[in-house]
Amino acid sequence: MREFKFRAWDGEARRMYSPEDLEQPEIKDDTKKTIYGYLSFGVLYIYDFKGKEPVELVPMQFTGWYDKKQNEIYEGDIVNIEGVNYEVIWSEESAAFMLQADRTTAMGGEYLNDVAEVVGNIYENPEY
Repeated sequence: MREFKFRAWDGEARRMYSPEDLEQPEIKDDTKKTIYGYLSFGVLYIYDFKGKEPVELVPMQFTGWYDKKQNEIYEGDIVNIEGVNYEVIWSEESAAFMLQADRTTAMGGEYLNDVAEVVGNIYENPEY
């Protein structure tokens, strides 16, 4: 079974939070934590409460896959395979993570360890 973890994008601050950032393990006092997540009807919500108004972050789930440099691959990542950039998406229809380029959709999997390279993500690198 794969590990379930998330990272999150703060569009307001233009910052990507790693899974470690979301855990805030160094903060022992709950009154000083600013990032909170909760599930509601099967949907994960993550908020940062550091400002006057809470900021909703965009969660991205770890797929369980790695690229050829052993970088973790997350939903929303852009991976390059043999010169073609694919976006990693969640397919409701297939109930699986998939790779999408233009009108082409492909299955992902452990084979990505040998052929894929993470080149960015849809939030920090929209040009892909």
